[in-house]
Amino acid sequence: MRVKAAPQPEKVIAFKPMRIVVVDDHRFMRDLMTSTLNRQEANYSVVASVGTAAEAIEACKKFSPDLMILDINLPDQSGIDIVPAIKRVCPETNVLLCTAYPTEDRLGDAFRTGAKGFVEKTNTWNDFLQAVDRVGRGEQFFSSQSSGIKPFSREALERRKRQYIGVPLSPREAEVVRLIALGSTSKEIATKLFISTATVETHRTNLMSKLGVRNVAGLVLYAFQYGLVEMPDVA
Repeated sequence: MRVKAAPQPEKVIAFKPMRIVVVDDHRFMRDLMTSTLNRQEANYSVVASVGTAAEAIEACKKFSPDLMILDINLPDQSGIDIVPAIKRVCPETNVLLCTAYPTEDRLGDAFRTGAKGFVEKTNTWNDFLQAVDRVGRGEQFFSSQSSGIKPFSREALERRKRQYIGVPLSPREAEVVRLIALGSTSKEIATKLFISTATVETHRTNLMSKLGVRNVAGLVLYAFQYGLVEMPDVA
């Protein structure tokens, strides 16, 4: 008579909390973000909290975090400018840019660096935690209240590209928006399209009115949001 083997206990897969480095030049904000995240210890673990770009790179080397929450306005260097260095040191680290004072040119740069997300400090804590969760998992999340752009991620791009079909932009207007998103100045756009700089400026003004955005940063975000420019996908 064969003895039936005792059932083996199921293997329990341990869930590791997301390892995060917080970078902000204001100690108050660092402590606030750190305490907020650490309260959800099952989901997040802040392994370092620093205040400069140099310290951010060193923390990345030391801890290889899953996510870096990176303030744009740092005392020694712009957070946007060090994203490529962060990606070289830790290719697997996802970067969420964060600032209280977004500017038009910097918002466009945020997209082009390969950062996975952007959120303003004027957003709600729910928006912030949603950004942390999505970007930490490798998704993309961008939100800018100052530019009138609501949160969006890669998952929404295909749907919004289909919506773009009905947006009344002429081929020339679409090309102007695309070139703005790629960082071209009005003079450079004029040269590329064989039109005057004044005409480019007129297009900018008309586009902001037509698309319901408040500034050039809104045009940049719109171009990425609606697929006029491909989202950068830096490893």
